[in-house]
Amino acid sequence: MSAESHNEKNDKKVKKTLKKKRRSSFADLLRLTVFSLLLIYSLGVIISTQADIAEQKSAIEKLQAEITEARQENDEYERLLSSKDEYDYMLSAAIERGYAYPREVRFYAKNNVE
Repeated sequence: MSAESHNEKNDKKVKKTLKKKRRSSFADLLRLTVFSLLLIYSLGVIISTQADIAEQKSAIEKLQAEITEARQENDEYERLLSSKDEYDYMLSAAIERGYAYPREVRFYAKNNVE
């Protein structure tokens, strides 16, 4: 009897081991799938982030160029304003903007020719 019960116990252990192996192979497949999906998602996030970084760098370069241009324009205005001859500055500003000379009167003809 003890030999039979011993064989039955061994059979039960073998069956449990086989079930565990089946479960572990399924669990391994599940783990591999989850890991693969996580890896693919992580790569996607990294690529997306790198694209955003490149876009932001180009925007920074563009803004720095605009800042440089604005500083040059401001330096020109400071130079003109710091000069003691304000009349010359006003004259050049008026001419640049298409206005008349100081104390100049412009007349425009309004002929309705039909």
